[in-house]
Amino acid sequence: MSEYPKPVKMSEDRLAAVVDNQVVGDSVDPAHKSALAHATAEALIYREAPSDPAIVERLVVFADEHGLDVLASLWSEAHPTSLPGALWRLYLVRAALRHTIENSRVLFQEGVDQLNTIDQVVAGAPDPLDTKGLEKVLDDVLRGAFSGDLAQALERAAAIARAISAGSLHYSWINERDAHDLATRSLNWSIIARELSTSATTAREGKLS
Repeated sequence: MSEYPKPVKMSEDRLAAVVDNQVVGDSVDPAHKSALAHATAEALIYREAPSDPAIVERLVVFADEHGLDVLASLWSEAHPTSLPGALWRLYLVRAALRHTIENSRVLFQEGVDQLNTIDQVVAGAPDPLDTKGLEKVLDDVLRGAFSGDLAQALERAAAIARAISAGSLHYSWINERDAHDLATRSLNWSIIARELSTSATTAREGKLS
């Protein structure tokens, strides 16, 4: 029998709410929680990059095995451009987009077409993009964060979020029934993109903590 508990899986509504910046609350002292958030984030990032690929893979799928709630309880209330806040957003981007992977693929591809920028190159996404390709991109972003290039991983995640935002906005114009929800989604993803991009810049300066 595994020594680990089965993960607590977030429902689709709960996951959407977290993307909308509604954080998970509890009764833990805020100062203690903040200290714990930074300590756990630093333990994962500020060390020599692991030479064993299996360690990196375990970190990538941590939320799959233990539940996104575990990470939310540690990191979701951290400042958006702090180290724990940035890591939380990396995991959240992966979890939210993998949850509805085909819809995410459509939004991402449309967003890339609408932006007409280098975002698809920055994100490292193949063209044309299928669901397996998007899943690989999302996993590779986390692998990069744990393999020694956190700034690049954050910038790639920011590019993904920008594309999702642009795709959502495009479909809000042509889908009257879901226009409000798609426009709100676009705004939320644009905020996440900006936060990740700021974190990437801060990480390159060696000041992300």
